[in-house]
Amino acid sequence: MALIQGIPGEFEPQPWGEAILRSRELLLLRIARRPPDHEVRLPGLATTPLHVVEDRTGKALTWRQDGDDLVVRLPESAEPPLVRVALQGKLRIVPPDTVTANADGVWDLTPAGPTAHLVARRSAEVAVRFLGPIDPDSQHHIRLAGRTYAVSGCQLQRATIGPFALPDSRVLRLLVPTGVRRMLVAPVGTVLASIHPSAPGELTILVTNFGRTRARGEVVLPLPPGWSASDHRWTFDRLAPGRSIGWVTRLTGPPGAEEVQARLDAGRRSASSPYVIHL
Repeated sequence: MALIQGIPGEFEPQPWGEAILRSRELLLLRIARRPPDHEVRLPGLATTPLHVVEDRTGKALTWRQDGDDLVVRLPESAEPPLVRVALQGKLRIVPPDTVTANADGVWDLTPAGPTAHLVARRSAEVAVRFLGPIDPDSQHHIRLAGRTYAVSGCQLQRATIGPFALPDSRVLRLLVPTGVRRMLVAPVGTVLASIHPSAPGELTILVTNFGRTRARGEVVLPLPPGWSASDHRWTFDRLAPGRSIGWVTRLTGPPGAEEVQARLDAGRRSASSPYVIHL
């Protein structure tokens, strides 16, 4: 059985061919290129198959579910086969850009298009912080988990939006406002430290209060061996709910990439999001 309940949608082209929805509960796999191991993998199928057969002969094929992927063993034939997949319910998929939360229960999303998808392993009430050059006079409708907020671009720039009640194990679509380059999603009550590039050799350390009361604390940026920073420790007090505070630091170090994570001490709900820096 699939681990995650997906959303209605369509499959992208696959290395072996394409998946075509013939009806709400019937999927055809058109094989254009037979893989060397004679197995095709269809990623992100959240609906459990009923049976899988070769379309021309009706012969049952060997198949298995690997997480949310369907893996089918192709029959021996001279021509590429057409595979018929009958489903136990209407087609639901897990989009390839679906993101799960990190160990602190935080989603850190860099959208590649007008939508993003996230899934919660357990139910949670969350808020969203949008980051990027957003037109302050623009108007937006933020929709997630069946709830909608009408907000201005100015509100998106200044504060978190929410709360949204996320059910567990269900893929949810979040529309990305124009100009947004990064989105932070965290459970309500969390105080979150995140790292953002601001210029070559510079980082901005951002602390966002996803809670309902003012927050105070200290944030430290541990550095890899051989690295130094113009500053690496900051304190804050009376950070209002929904608001953020940030500091800029300059880094020097050997060429390469290193993962860093700000260490935050802001009480029981302190959380942080890792970031890979490049010099």
